Amino acid sequence: MSLDGCDLLTICVPTCNQVVILCDMLEDMIPKISSYHIRLLIIDNCSSDNTQGVVAGYSDRYENLSYIRLDRQLDNDALFEMALKLPRTPYCWVIRDINRLNGSYLCSVINTLSNQTPDLYVIACNKRSFGIPSRVYNDANAFLHDLGWCLIYSGAVIFSRKIIDIADFEKCRNPYFFSFNIVFETLSRLDRISVFWSGLDLLSESPLSRDNSRNPRGVFHIYGVLWTKTVLALPDSSYSKKAKLRCIRVLGKKNHLYSAHHLKRQRVVGSLTPEIYKECYDYIRYFAPGNELRFFFYSRYPNRLNKYYRRYHRYYRNTGSPLF
Repeated sequence: MSLDGCDLLTICVPTCNQVVILCDMLEDMIPKISSYHIRLLIIDNCSSDNTQGVVAGYSDRYENLSYIRLDRQLDNDALFEMALKLPRTPYCWVIRDINRLNGSYLCSVINTLSNQTPDLYVIACNKRSFGIPSRVYNDANAFLHDLGWCLIYSGAVIFSRKIIDIADFEKCRNPYFFSFNIVFETLSRLDRISVFWSGLDLLSESPLSRDNSRNPRGVFHIYGVLWTKTVLALPDSSYSKKAKLRCIRVLGKKNHLYSAHHLKRQRVVGSLTPEIYKECYDYIRYFAPGNELRFFFYSRYPNRLNKYYRRYHRYYRNTGSPLF
């Protein structure tokens, strides 16, 4: 017996000039969602390649596939907002063209959305569940404390129409944490919430990923300074200081951003310098408490030694024998 998600869930995929990656995504996704009749919406952000022709070819294979081409390019925030607002199904899930679904868990997703009707359905991405058991959150403060850090990942949230309709998108605009702002600004204004954390690893990234667009030179500026400012700006009337501080700290901890290995790596690529340390100094106590001395040391670590260290370990990892 198959479940019908046609009138329940829309998966929305914004794309721009990534016809090869999009084609690979459609080949992978359509067989996985077809038995559930989930709506699939492709939003073409004014591509100059053959995206329209490629999607037209897949429309014959999947009747619930829709395509919209924009006349002008939108920035990421405006595109995400449009992707949430266009579908009229009770739930909308915005993912990137480089994301790939784990089809074995879709049945669980449809069942939960149908039977429990949560305001938000939060998933693990790229094996970042860390063994946190599934549960329903009825308190936004507890949700921020435990899982706020998860919401920075693209596709981590399936939004209900209720949240989309009342969200203040203009107020929430943020080039890096727009989805996070939408969720927690909106939840702070609700008397009652229902957030389902699945703990299921539903999304991964394609091996064709173009994700060289990430700027490694800004890692501590983005995930340190801007992340700290974003979380601390949440209303104190709705979120406790303890929940905010944990949410700030746990992002770096879960992603090992402040390990010696990662700090050395960031020193090599230029994202950890004395100038960057000075910029981050007032925020390290929030996002990496107790690591002030480590940041100071690696911001001045001689790059000649650092490059040699990385070359030596790369050789040892590839060959299993020491360099000399």
